[in-house]
Amino acid sequence: MKTVVFCRHAKSAWPDDTMDLHRPLKERGIIDANYLGQLLGNQRFEPDLIISSPATRARQTADIMVDRLAYKGEIRTERSIYYEEVGAMMSMIQELPDEISKVMVFGHNPTMENMVRFLLQMDAPFEMPTSAMACIESMSNNWQYFSPRNVSLRWLLVPRLQRRDQL
Repeated sequence: MKTVVFCRHAKSAWPDDTMDLHRPLKERGIIDANYLGQLLGNQRFEPDLIISSPATRARQTADIMVDRLAYKGEIRTERSIYYEEVGAMMSMIQELPDEISKVMVFGHNPTMENMVRFLLQMDAPFEMPTSAMACIESMSNNWQYFSPRNVSLRWLLVPRLQRRDQL
């Protein structure tokens, strides 16, 4: 089985004179990323590989997950995650070594939303708010076959639902 968790970066700030690539997380983003990381850690979710966009906000979100999941591997930076099309992301995934089973990908919209919509063959609108995570699984043992024909949605996490529970 092959698993990809598509993770939209946590809520980021828009500081003056800061290029989009270098925007940092806001305090709320840090809180949300820690919450989701703790939730996954409590479930003993263990990725084999974490891949992040080069953008600061995506990398910071991935770094928080690393701490919460006790992930020991490296965070691979992949430019194709930074606002690329579905084709580039699919190529990246289908070229992963088959020894890897679980991957977390930290990126941006519209790419994260478009990937989930493409893989699940959704015609309806689909939104991934900041910090949302969608776990997509394939029964295949080969990444080259990871495609809309053989995947399903395992789970979807949205941290703002937890915030509403605390009101």
